[in-house]
Amino acid sequence: MSHRRSLRFSKTTCPICGAKEVARDDHKGDMICTNCGHIIIREETRSTGKFDVAQVLKREGKMDFQSLKKSTGASDASLFTVVQNMMNMGLLQEIMGKYSLTKKGQRWYRQRLGQEWGY
Repeated sequence: MSHRRSLRFSKTTCPICGAKEVARDDHKGDMICTNCGHIIIREETRSTGKFDVAQVLKREGKMDFQSLKKSTGASDASLFTVVQNMMNMGLLQEIMGKYSLTKKGQRWYRQRLGQEWGY
């Protein structure tokens, strides 16, 4: 499995230089101008994944759904799907409306972090 950034070209023009060479980063949901390097952030459609949720929970500790949504910048539907998948995998637990990583989730996060850094 490759953890490289997956970029696809978009039909958007850059607001800074006006170039049409704008690539979309599917992992983060941002768009990047390949001509001038300007990053166009699309907060409203920001995608999130299991690694993003685990990273926020590892850093912040226990969080409720709204705090997690605010920290990741994800939409309700996207975050709900990711949280449900993580709970089904045994990576997350919910206690009194707050989510936290399980021991399995912490091991999974450390393993993925090592893959991101090339260990």
